[in-house]
Amino acid sequence: MRIKPFLTIIMALVFATTACSDPAGSVTIIASHEVDGTPLVIDNLRYTNEAGNPYLVNEVQWFISNVELEDCSGNRVMLAETWYVDTNLPETQTLRVSKVPAASYTILRFTFGFNDADNQSGRFSNPPESNMFWPDELGGGYHYMKLNGKYQNPDSLLAPLAIHLGRGQNEGHTEFYDNSFTVELPIELNIYDGHDYPLGLVMNINQWFRDPVVYDFNTFGSAIMQNQQAQQTLKRNGHNVFSTKNPEDMKSALETTMELLHKAAPKPHFMTWKNIKNTFSNIKKPKNN
Repeated sequence: MRIKPFLTIIMALVFATTACSDPAGSVTIIASHEVDGTPLVIDNLRYTNEAGNPYLVNEVQWFISNVELEDCSGNRVMLAETWYVDTNLPETQTLRVSKVPAASYTILRFTFGFNDADNQSGRFSNPPESNMFWPDELGGGYHYMKLNGKYQNPDSLLAPLAIHLGRGQNEGHTEFYDNSFTVELPIELNIYDGHDYPLGLVMNINQWFRDPVVYDFNTFGSAIMQNQQAQQTLKRNGHNVFSTKNPEDMKSALETTMELLHKAAPKPHFMTWKNIKNTFSNIKKPKNN
């Protein structure tokens, strides 16, 4: 029995596509915020920085750009040109990238904020990213970060805390400075064909205020957008603000979460917020003897 010509062509194309495709997997980076090893709790006066300032955090919003992986041979793979993370928007806290070439990756690299070439006003036309604009009179572009909250001043009163990072300027407002910086984090990420790998990216809030310069809220005050000394200090301290979590630990945590979510469903793959809350409530209940 002869195979029709058009079927032969289709089979040949399918074979060629599968045979010539390069092995690749997916990477899911999950951003989180901690304070010296414990998850950040919003709107709670429970933290103290290195200078002894009690403080609370209302929200944290930040950009990183040129997010890439580097493998053991020095080859680089771009994951995202920009990534916006917002504690008010859980959907922004995950970056999933497909078709990442299979390899052993040893470095996660990114720019905190934007370098001067990339930091152009009008780049984002829609919120929430557009809400991060940096005023043109201060150099334009976008905030690298907004860390908003309150701190306890020497009079034991709560004062506004606005750690806003972006372009700096001199006192005469005649020169502007690029305050972005590059972060390189060592990782052990072995990607195989067809697999999805989680990677945790953690920001330790207290590290902004610790090393190598102790950052005192009483010294720099509440608003620092026009204070290049404060901007430069935070830029220097930013070198070890970020760390990564082991992919296997993240994978285990994700699998556990998904298992709990499916237990909450009244039928397979059907989830409701009410059922999820009920499930977690039942899990927390002590077992009867």
